[in-house]
Amino acid sequence: MRSTNSYLRHTIKSISILALLFVFSCSNTKEGAEEDFEKQKQEIVTDLEKMKSSIEDAIEKVEDALDINEGPVERTLEEAKANLERKKNELDDSIQKAKNATKENWLDVKAEVNEAMIEIEEGYNKVKNDIKETMDDLG
Repeated sequence: MRSTNSYLRHTIKSISILALLFVFSCSNTKEGAEEDFEKQKQEIVTDLEKMKSSIEDAIEKVEDALDINEGPVERTLEEAKANLERKKNELDDSIQKAKNATKENWLDVKAEVNEAMIEIEEGYNKVKNDIKETMDDLG
């Protein structure tokens, strides 16, 4: 009887230890997932804010060029500025979506924001090239 009680006690102890280890590992996984979510969220927000800063710099350059030029070049630059302003507004929307994301909707928000970043960057590069060509045409 003693050996059965001893065996039973050891089994219960072992199961208790395993259960505690499992609970501990699950809680660490949750904390890790929370930290990972927050880290990813912050990285995307930082990337979006860098893009926004680049667009704001480009808008300033276009505004400076608008002060110098007139006629068809001015219209081209005004269109470029309007496109840049639209891209900046799209970035503002994406920044807010990323900042307001929850763990529950993070994967959807992340996919949407990544897609928006690609579209915005492509549009920004096109506008930047248009501005460069316009400025090169001026000599």
